[in-house]
Amino acid sequence: MPLDYLKDAPPRIFDVHSHYPWGGERAGAFTTDMQSEILAYTCRRLNIRRICLLGRPANNGWDATLAAHQRFPELVVPMAQVWLDQHGPDDIAALRERGFRGLKITTPSKDYDDETYFPLYERAEALGMPILFHTGIRGGPIDYLNFPPRDAEHARQVSTEAEQTHRGTRRGAARMQPIFLDTIGIAFPDLNIIGAHLGYGFYDSATAVARWRRNVSFDISGGRVVRQHIVERALIGREILPSKLTFGSDCDVAHMSREVTAWMDAFERIGLSADDQDRIWYRNAAEIFGEA
Repeated sequence: MPLDYLKDAPPRIFDVHSHYPWGGERAGAFTTDMQSEILAYTCRRLNIRRICLLGRPANNGWDATLAAHQRFPELVVPMAQVWLDQHGPDDIAALRERGFRGLKITTPSKDYDDETYFPLYERAEALGMPILFHTGIRGGPIDYLNFPPRDAEHARQVSTEAEQTHRGTRRGAARMQPIFLDTIGIAFPDLNIIGAHLGYGFYDSATAVARWRRNVSFDISGGRVVRQHIVERALIGREILPSKLTFGSDCDVAHMSREVTAWMDAFERIGLSADDQDRIWYRNAAEIFGEA
């Protein structure tokens, strides 16, 4: 069966946002080779032609991501997650030499557009490495709107471990607002920038930046919450054009089909043309990564 004739999937997808390898309980029963095989199978079923795997530096994540690329070179676009407060331009050059095509950045201690980070951005620009920035509020262990805990003690028990990760730091959403991508986009006009989640919680800033900066786009990952906001507020077409959006699954492999199907339905409700849908599903990302 040809790849462009699978049921209930777009003709082609370029997924710019997929964390790898899996962590926690999901990973326990699977080697990284098995994970890459499962991922590749899922992508074939969903017509995901290219997928950016975001490898973390810890727990062998960089090596596992490169191994997945070597195993499936026509599918995997290897991306390295880096820490702005730990890694510098020479680290970026070394990652490019190893084969990474781009970077993922999140949770800095200073604002994204702090000038101390500029040398890293400058090197990424020179090396032609797009950067995917987390923008907006980060999820936590408990959704206090849709799934409030039964009591305060239960909330404490569920949240304590995650809360200790950044205890006493400034690594919150205030450091990762999409408005900071405006500064970076101006300072480094040849750096391809993608803001994740359309700036969840800061949609007005995100869409305004995309409106005026040639090199800044956003992905629509974030699951039901972000999708609901985008659709109900009629952001696509009214505040941001399809040419400025990319698809990202940002979920475990078991739920990738759900994200694809949900966005297919959403695009139909919005009334997007087949051409505009293809832009979001595939073409915009292909252009960003030089594969158009």
